[in-house]
Amino acid sequence: MSSIEEFITQSPIIVQSSLSQLRYLILSDGLPAINNSKTQKIRCYVWSILSRTSMNGTTQNYLNLLQFGPPSNKIFKKITDDTFRTFPTDSDFTSQVPKDVLTRSLSCFAWQTEERNEIIKLDRPTDKGTHLLDANSDPTLSKIEISTYVQGMNVLMATTLYACPTEPMAFQIFSTLCYSMIPTYVTTNMIGARNGVKLLDLCLKIIDPKLSNFLSRQLLTAEIYGLPSILTFSSCNKPLIQAVKLWDFMFAYGFHMNILLVVAMLVSIRKQILESSNPMNLITRNLPAFNADELISLGVGFIAKIPIEIYDLLVNHLTDPDIKIPSTFELT
Repeated sequence: MSSIEEFITQSPIIVQSSLSQLRYLILSDGLPAINNSKTQKIRCYVWSILSRTSMNGTTQNYLNLLQFGPPSNKIFKKITDDTFRTFPTDSDFTSQVPKDVLTRSLSCFAWQTEERNEIIKLDRPTDKGTHLLDANSDPTLSKIEISTYVQGMNVLMATTLYACPTEPMAFQIFSTLCYSMIPTYVTTNMIGARNGVKLLDLCLKIIDPKLSNFLSRQLLTAEIYGLPSILTFSSCNKPLIQAVKLWDFMFAYGFHMNILLVVAMLVSIRKQILESSNPMNLITRNLPAFNADELISLGVGFIAKIPIEIYDLLVNHLTDPDIKIPSTFELT
């Protein structure tokens, strides 16, 4: 039994009071880079603890949402179009997460989010009967109006379904992720991701000025090469199980760390980028397979190089749609 398995078998009171210990174990030992029913159960339990996601009533809530069927034609078409494009060449993923499962989960999220937005606007519960995520009664939930479906949700939901043992459990963790942890990324205007690519440019300039200047001369801004990795919190990068290990780390230490992990990915292949005859193709279409542990080690090391005011922006951009990102010329 691994140290993390041993830790999470303790009583809930001990576990909840020892989150710092669990975070340390994630950083030092990590969860296995394999995906089977055993590791799915462990990973899902760890994610639920770290994100403070309650699983009480999860299955019944999901069954209630399933009764509504597909959402509006416009939303459902967006979902099915993106579902078709989600990890289509990853046989490991497609064998574990059929397209109808992904479509069904995203449809349920659209219904739940519609109700949640009504609760926020009306300041009272609705009559749909799904009150698991009451934005008025739970202070951890953002009051930002979330989109019922927006680009990138398919990859985020797919990653969660891949990592968790059941649809309802994956759905509940995905809901916490969107409503509490990264709400600015799942708004209609995706302001979180837009600020995220600005912060990526800024952090790369601070951490590796030579690489940053090289990309600038090639007219390669983070908005061009980095948006997929920012929008999906690196889960669009291969292999998927290594991306899931990055999520282990981000559930423990914050999803703002994704920006430093993307910087780490660029720095890890900087020689290839600087010597490439087509750097755009390399960093937008043909990123090499990565090792999560190596990126995490690099990313953690970068924290000391980031000015505190920039680090605060990294943290806050996930939940604050009104932050202002300075240009590189304003850095001292």
